[in-house]
Amino acid sequence: MKPEHQNIFSQKSRSSPHSSTENNSTGSDSEMEFVGPSAQGMLKSKTKCERQITELQRKLAEVEINLMAQKEKRLENSVKDKDDFIKNLQFSIDLVTQTKDMTIQKLQTEIIGLQNALDLSRIAIKDNDREKSTPAEINDKFLNENKELNAKLQEKNDCIAELDSETRKFVKILQEKETEVAILEFKIDESKQKIMKLEGKVQEKNEKLEKMGKILTEYIGNPNDTDEFVLLSSSTVPSIKLVTLPDFEPFASVFEDIPSAGRGWMVIQRRIDGSFDDEIVSNLRTGCGDLAGEFWIGLEKLHRMTANRRMELYITLVDFDNVSAYARYDHFVIGGSKEEYKLLSLGKYSGNAGDAFRSHINQIATAGPFAFSFDSKWWGTGNCNLNGKYRTSKVLLNTHDGIWWGKWNLENRFSLKSCKMLIRARP
Repeated sequence: MKPEHQNIFSQKSRSSPHSSTENNSTGSDSEMEFVGPSAQGMLKSKTKCERQITELQRKLAEVEINLMAQKEKRLENSVKDKDDFIKNLQFSIDLVTQTKDMTIQKLQTEIIGLQNALDLSRIAIKDNDREKSTPAEINDKFLNENKELNAKLQEKNDCIAELDSETRKFVKILQEKETEVAILEFKIDESKQKIMKLEGKVQEKNEKLEKMGKILTEYIGNPNDTDEFVLLSSSTVPSIKLVTLPDFEPFASVFEDIPSAGRGWMVIQRRIDGSFDDEIVSNLRTGCGDLAGEFWIGLEKLHRMTANRRMELYITLVDFDNVSAYARYDHFVIGGSKEEYKLLSLGKYSGNAGDAFRSHINQIATAGPFAFSFDSKWWGTGNCNLNGKYRTSKVLLNTHDGIWWGKWNLENRFSLKSCKMLIRARP
């Protein structure tokens, strides 16, 4: 069976033009869903779109990984080319070094030969020309031969210096190439880290999508299932729907239409007989009461709903003379647990009951001088209290612990017969 009042309502968070002055906290990626029978076609379309989006996200992740892998491959090929070049360069340097060493050895051998020839020449000069040549001629001949030998020796030394210069040049080039290789290796490591991060993000998205799919299946059920979802013990409550919030356990809530304010208002509080007076103090955060009677939705749910998107608040009041009034605010925001569920914003007021709630803005709900307590069970002790102790008749209150709104009657607080608070996402 399909639930009679089950509906799906999903809206993405939108930022408000008044958020800078109202301390609003919105989430662009959060959504609230109301499950109901009139949206089975929308549910199937939504499921199909979600699958297409998931597939596109996965394909995008695969393309990113392939691009990074191709880049890494190009870097590795570049490093391989550099390595081959360095090997060839090292081989050339070794060859030049070996050639230099052989040349030096050859030159040294020639120098020794020249020295021996010089010594033999000197001996021959002394033996053969002692009687024929004069001392001056012998000396000139010796000097000429000595100059020739010195010139050859200088030529060999210049050749050795040139080989040393070329060797130093090749060593410098080798050092530069080693530096380039080190830089490329660093870039490859950096690319590998980026690829690992991308793979981690893809895995995280896949896990999140899988988790969301399981949650959707668990709380919405199989789209092809023809059985209706029945909320037991709630058959006497009209317009009850199942509400789902991101990362939060689904809960049932009552929705009403207000003739003067439009359709789709969620009841977050109702006071009619005082049946939850003993429970509310210990259940302010989680909520308490009966959907069909006195009811308080809880601070944590209020925070999550008003933080996810812009909400308006509608309050109806009835006194013991059966006179009714209302107060409406266009930007209702409750802080989180770290802010002690502070009343952050109300927005613009309209109505005929008076703007009594505004005196409670920026007052916290869990500790401090303005805390929820047995005296208030509300946001401080300003100009109203709708969670106080219920009175069965019109009473002049001498404490804040009651159900009252404003002090317009000669600064007096009179108890009210009933009240109700409702919220709705702004269109």
